[in-house]
Amino acid sequence: MFNRRRSGNMLVLIAAFCFIVIVLLLFGLAYVRLIGSSSEQRTAIEAAAIAAARDLSTIVINTPEFGFVGLSDSAPNGSSTVAGDSFDTTTHSINTLIGTARLDMIIAQNLGVPEMQELALNDLTAAKTEANNLIAVLDAAILPGGSGTDKNGNTVTPYVSAETAYQQNQIRMTGSSSYVTGSMRLTLGAIQNGIATNIPVPKPAGIDGSLNTTNTINNCYRSYMDIPFNGQDFVFAGIGANVKLVDPRMWVAAPTGLPYFHRTILKAEADQIVNDPTHTSQTIHAIACAQPASVYDPRPAPGALQISFPDGPPNNPDPNVSPATPLYKPYDLYAAPMNDPTNATTDYFMSNGGDYPVAAASNIVIDTPEWPVASDTQHMASTACKIAVYDWLRRGGTKVDVNSVVGMHNTPFDPAGPWTPWGSPSVGNIPSGISHIYRFDPDGVVTYESKTQSPQPYYVVADQQIYMTCFDVLFNGATAFDLGQPPAITLGPPLSCTDGIIEFEPTFDMFVRCYTRKPGTTTGGLHAGEPLDNPLVVMAPADVKLSENLTSGTASVETMVVTGKGALPGGYMKGWGMKGKGKGGTVTLSAGTIGAPPTIVGREDFMESAPSTIDRTPSWYQQYATFSGSALRTTYMTNGTVSDIRFRRVLGLWSNATGTPVESGYVGIH
Repeated sequence: MFNRRRSGNMLVLIAAFCFIVIVLLLFGLAYVRLIGSSSEQRTAIEAAAIAAARDLSTIVINTPEFGFVGLSDSAPNGSSTVAGDSFDTTTHSINTLIGTARLDMIIAQNLGVPEMQELALNDLTAAKTEANNLIAVLDAAILPGGSGTDKNGNTVTPYVSAETAYQQNQIRMTGSSSYVTGSMRLTLGAIQNGIATNIPVPKPAGIDGSLNTTNTINNCYRSYMDIPFNGQDFVFAGIGANVKLVDPRMWVAAPTGLPYFHRTILKAEADQIVNDPTHTSQTIHAIACAQPASVYDPRPAPGALQISFPDGPPNNPDPNVSPATPLYKPYDLYAAPMNDPTNATTDYFMSNGGDYPVAAASNIVIDTPEWPVASDTQHMASTACKIAVYDWLRRGGTKVDVNSVVGMHNTPFDPAGPWTPWGSPSVGNIPSGISHIYRFDPDGVVTYESKTQSPQPYYVVADQQIYMTCFDVLFNGATAFDLGQPPAITLGPPLSCTDGIIEFEPTFDMFVRCYTRKPGTTTGGLHAGEPLDNPLVVMAPADVKLSENLTSGTASVETMVVTGKGALPGGYMKGWGMKGKGKGGTVTLSAGTIGAPPTIVGREDFMESAPSTIDRTPSWYQQYATFSGSALRTTYMTNGTVSDIRFRRVLGLWSNATGTPVESGYVGIH
C-alpha cells in the first residue's frame, strides 16, 4: 500500500511539473512573439514615417513673393511650375529663403548699406509668412484623406503612403496580428535644439563671429535654434540632406525658447493587435519620427549684374566744375551725387502687357506703391542701384562669398577702349561704350569681365518687372566736347539747321532694369522674374576671380545707320518726367526727327524711329529666349542679365550761328 501511494504521488508531481513547463513554454512563446511583433512593428512604423516624410519633401505651394516654395529646393523642371513663356520655374526651400536673407543681411552690413539690410529683412518677413502657409498645407496633407500637390501637379497623399508602407512591412509570426484600421496618426513637430540642416554657413569661414559648434554642425546651420544677426532672429526648420529617422524621444510639439519655428519633423504612430497562442490579445503602440529632406540647389548660373556705359564712362570730370561726379568703382553708385535729393530722385515703373516695347500691347506704367525701400521716401538713384545689386545677390542664394562681394564693390572699373568713329560717314570720334559684368562662380566668388558695348541692342523691360529712371543724375560726369565746330553738321530733317553742333555734355541720365525683382508665376509676369537671356553676359572661359589680375575685354564696335529722333515732347506717357539740358539754357523740345548720319535718338533708353514713337521692331532689342522644346530654362545653366544699371550721356544739339539749343538726346547707333 505504501509503495503504491508513493507511485501515485510521483505521477501527480510529474503531471504538475509538465503542466508548469507547458505554461511556461506557452508564456515564453507568447513573449517571444510579442517581442518579435514589437520589433517588426517598429520596422513598419519607421517605414511609415519615412514614406510620409518623403512625401512632405515634395509638396509645394505657389507664393506671390518667391514663386514655388516647399521643404526642398528644385531645379526648374516641374511641369506644374510653368511660366507664361512656357519654361518651368524653380522651387525654393523655406530654409534656403531664410539662409539667403541672413547671408544678404551679413553682406549688407559688411558693405555698410542699410537699404540692403532692409531689403533682406523684407525677404525674411515674407519667407516666414510663406513658411507658415506651407506648414498649414502640410498639416492638412497628413490628415486621413488629406493631400498636397508636387511641382508636377501630382497629388501627394502622405497619410496613404504611411499606411501603405506600414502594412507592407508587417511580417506575420505564429498566431495572428492585425493593424488597427485608422490608428495611424501623423503629427508635425520639432526637435529641441535641432540637428544639422544642409544650409551652408556664410563664407569665408569666420566672417560671422556669432557662429560656433553650438549653432552649426559640419559648416551648416543647426535647426530649431535661434541664430540672430543684427537684431533679427533666424530659425531654420528641421530639413536635412536626406530623409532620415530621428529619435522619437527628441521630438517635441513646440520647442521652447524660440521666437518662431516651423514644424517639419514628422511623428508617425500606429496600433497593432497581436493574438498569442492562448488567444490573449495584446495591443502594441509604436512611434517613429523622420526628418524630411531638401535637394540643395547649386544654382549653376544665378545670373549677371551689368553696370553699363554705352556712351563711355563718366570718369573724366571737369575739375573746374563742382561737384565732380566720376564713377570709378561699383561702390560709387551709392555715394554722392547719386543720393542728392535735389537731382537724384528716381521714377519707379514696370512693364505691363508683355515685354516692353516688343509686345504690341505693352506699355510702361507707374509702379510707385511697389518701391521696396520704405526708409527712402525720396527714391534716390543710389537706392535704385542698391535694389538692382541686391536682386543679383539674392539670386546667388546661400553660396555667395561675403568678402568677394565687398572686394568687387571696391575694385576699379576697367578702362574703356579707344574712341570710335561715329556715323557713316563719320562726323568725329566719340567715347567707346563699355559694360562691366559681374557673375558668381560655383563657389560663390564674384567674377568680373568688361566688354565693349554700344546702345544697340537695347534691352526690353520684362513683363511686370521694374524699370527705374533718373534724369540728370550726374551733372559733371565727364568733360564736355563738341562735334561740328568746324565743320558744322546738318541736323535734319525736320530741323533746318545746316550749321549744327553736337555737344557731348557732362550730364548723364540713368536707367535701371531689374528682371528678377518679382519672382514667380503669380506676380512675376511672362517670365516669372527670371534673368534676361543675353549672350553678352554668358560665362566665358576668360573670366577671372577678383583675387587675380583683371583684364579688359575687347570687342568690335558695330556701325549702323538708322533714322533717329530728338527728345520726347514733354514726356509721351503720363508720369514720365522727361528733363533736358542744352547749351545756354533749357532745351526747347521738338518732335522732329534728327536725320542720319549720325544717328541721334530721344532721351529715353529705347530705339525710336519717328516723333514720339518707340520703335517696337524686335531686332533692335535683346529679348528672352522662346520655348525651344525643352522645359529647362536656358538661364538656369548659363548666365542671363539679372539687373542692368545703365548710364546714357546727354547730347545737346544747337546752332553754331545763333548759339541756341534746338534739341537734346542720346547717341543712337554707333
